[in-house]
Amino acid sequence: MKYEKEKIVKALLLAPLPLLFFTALFFIIMNHEYSLYSILVVFAGHGLFYFAYCILTVPFSFMISVLLNRYSIVSLLTSCISALLIAMPFFIVFVWSHTGELYKEWWKMYTDIPTMLLALFPSLCYWLFLIKLKG
Repeated sequence: MKYEKEKIVKALLLAPLPLLFFTALFFIIMNHEYSLYSILVVFAGHGLFYFAYCILTVPFSFMISVLLNRYSIVSLLTSCISALLIAMPFFIVFVWSHTGELYKEWWKMYTDIPTMLLALFPSLCYWLFLIKLKG
């Protein structure tokens, strides 16, 4: 199935929004921060994360999606594999920015279930948005 480039871009830009919304909501509820200021700060922080996502991952995801679209092999499986490949350097840089050292056994991040879900949930949302925008 072939997809237009505009639909691919829209799906890529919409893909992380459900995860960001649920993590922001989870953060607000778990920390009992119900004041308007706290809610705005949480959503501003998640907005910055979305901005970083758009700059760091969307161009690479777009190139992979266009390449896969050219050969008509865009599927849920290929989007999940692409998400895991793109998430690997992103998570390595994330760990380095928080700890100041590179993780020696970087392949072990694929054994951590929450890390896998953080990478695969936007991929699932991308696939669902792509299907919805196609029809």
